[in-house]
Amino acid sequence: MAVPTYARLYGVDCSNCHSMWGSLNVNGATFRLSGYRAMAGQDLPPLDKPIEIGKGGAVSLPGVFPISLITGVAIEYRREQRDAPAALRDPPGESGPITRAGSNFTVADASIFLSAPLGKHLSFFIEFPMFETKAWEFTPTGPGEARVAQHGNIQLPTETPVFEVAKFWWNNLLGSRAPRDSVNLLGGITQLPLAYPSGKVRLSVNQYLVYERRGLDYISPRRVDDLFTDPAISDRLFRLSEPQGLLEVNGMIVPGAPVDAVAKPQTPWLEYHVGGTTASNAASDGNLAKGVYGRFVGRWYGQALGVFGIWTPNLVDDAMISAATLTGPGGARIIKDGHFQSARVSAGPDATLSLAPFKIPVSLENNVLYSRESNPTGYGKEFAWWGGFHQLNYFPTKRSVVYARYDWILGDYFDDTGAGGDSKAHPREWDLIGGLQFLVLENLKLIGEYRHHEFDDRITGGSSTLKDDGFTVRAMTGF
Repeated sequence: MAVPTYARLYGVDCSNCHSMWGSLNVNGATFRLSGYRAMAGQDLPPLDKPIEIGKGGAVSLPGVFPISLITGVAIEYRREQRDAPAALRDPPGESGPITRAGSNFTVADASIFLSAPLGKHLSFFIEFPMFETKAWEFTPTGPGEARVAQHGNIQLPTETPVFEVAKFWWNNLLGSRAPRDSVNLLGGITQLPLAYPSGKVRLSVNQYLVYERRGLDYISPRRVDDLFTDPAISDRLFRLSEPQGLLEVNGMIVPGAPVDAVAKPQTPWLEYHVGGTTASNAASDGNLAKGVYGRFVGRWYGQALGVFGIWTPNLVDDAMISAATLTGPGGARIIKDGHFQSARVSAGPDATLSLAPFKIPVSLENNVLYSRESNPTGYGKEFAWWGGFHQLNYFPTKRSVVYARYDWILGDYFDDTGAGGDSKAHPREWDLIGGLQFLVLENLKLIGEYRHHEFDDRITGGSSTLKDDGFTVRAMTGF
């Protein structure tokens, strides 16, 4: 999400960093890598003189209080249809499709942001979401959701989390021994450096499926949130899209040229992120295992080609296993009772193709990821899936964008019943998203977005389906 503090701090328009308010462009990427003090390698002089602490200006406070508020209102609607064999229903017995619908008029978001440089090297970014709708994140999927025999209206979820992100930079670790912003240190709780942002700087309202889905979402015969006796424990189950405790080295490298050469579109340059993570979302880690990840991307003439990968030796802990007491339709525990480990790997390429160099305001964003969990239910069976998305963006004017996206997931066949478990699945999921966004003012945006989604468990004799359609209309502002 665009943070208006920077406009006040430097006297620049939000469009300098965002192709559409909320979605970062290439200048925005360089601004972030600089610790919010330079754009395309060139210093941005603050309008108000910073307040120096100590000598030399190594540490200072911004001349204006660095606070912003993002808020807005939304109308939301979703209609869902679930179908499954009567014997596999939860509870069993009912046959035929079950249709439910829900709507809401709500506050889409009300978040406070604090962010600024604190001198020549240190900077920070902290987000306090006081209230937000979650109707288009963690949307229902999987055989567990498809089999639920529940009637009545849908209550679209909202959340009052208070805290979400706190990250801190130290730029230019090597000083004059390396080019500017080429070696930086970042630590805190924040999103992983995925190919396209999973947080509030993404363009669409709907989250990317491939970033938020977990192995258990696709193979558990019961809803994942119902597996654990304590909901807080399920919140620790790793999602790529969620903020993580992490520590990384990142930077931008301009081969054979000074860093400010990236202001020219014909200059090729590289961005990298290498770090470690708790892989337990924002919660404290429940085991000693930590994950490692890397993100590398090359940019040239508005095009980008990159790769992301993450590996962690263990996603589960003893508290998770003890709390997962639910049994499946066959009477066995879905999660094995006893100590076990389950590793996770996700990796894949991404590419942004832009026609902007040819004066055509169209871009295509692509990402494909392979994911594998080595032992998600504890019975010694691995589960793997491929997924990705392709989003076409058209900017008819500088104040508007029209976009369409196709998300897809294809899961391998999974069966742990022969090893004592109660999970058997062969999942497939996809959705289509279309949206329009228009800037009424620099800090006032209107959004309309529609989504059609389908999940299908292709297991022989137990096929379960979930289909839904929905839309949101929003007015968002920031100051």
